[in-house]
Amino acid sequence: MELTIYSALALSAPFNTLVAQWQSQNPDIPLAIRWHPSTIIEKELNAGAEADVVIATVETLDRLTQSGLADAGTRIELVDSPIGIAVRAGAAQPDISNRETFIQTLLAARSVAWSEAGASGVWFSQLLKQLNIDTELRARGTVIPAGFTAEQLVKGNADLAVQQISELLMVEGIEVVGPLPAGTQQAISLSAAVLSHARQPERAQSFLTWLKTPSVTDVFNRFGMDRRD
Repeated sequence: MELTIYSALALSAPFNTLVAQWQSQNPDIPLAIRWHPSTIIEKELNAGAEADVVIATVETLDRLTQSGLADAGTRIELVDSPIGIAVRAGAAQPDISNRETFIQTLLAARSVAWSEAGASGVWFSQLLKQLNIDTELRARGTVIPAGFTAEQLVKGNADLAVQQISELLMVEGIEVVGPLPAGTQQAISLSAAVLSHARQPERAQSFLTWLKTPSVTDVFNRFGMDRRD
């Protein structure tokens, strides 16, 4: 029987490698992963969707455990995932080395792409208000409800894409410029837990234990993620 997992989009890039690693070690436990922003995961679980494991933002897990949908006793802290900027492959690399050059880069862009549903997009929307450039950026922004913002670079709809670096890396034909500079960065913290109505709680617990092994941590590190404990 498949182990069903709801997971934040941020982990989709490292899981291209990790799924094969899991299956080699657990050939009798295939993974069925549903990739969504944490906001949508929470909405679907609250609406009655069933799964064995949930991986989402710390804040989402807080609410899911408080409501009883996720088993607090199984919860693990997983990774911190930084937000970054990407451009279309071959485009000039803008200067985002500090807060001021980052602001100028945003203002100089024809359009900036971000996702309102994703944790990174929620933070970026707040950041634009803090930087007092919300009105100007939003007027010509390419704001998508969900998905990979870097796809808007390939389509020619935007000059810059903002999202967690691991999500930017899911799109071919783009280049990651780097993480947001100091004073603007807000790494997204992810946690995981067994869902209270999991059909396979023991296998789900084994999956969470595996997520904290050194070989898995090494893959997360390759995508700029830092282990949380």
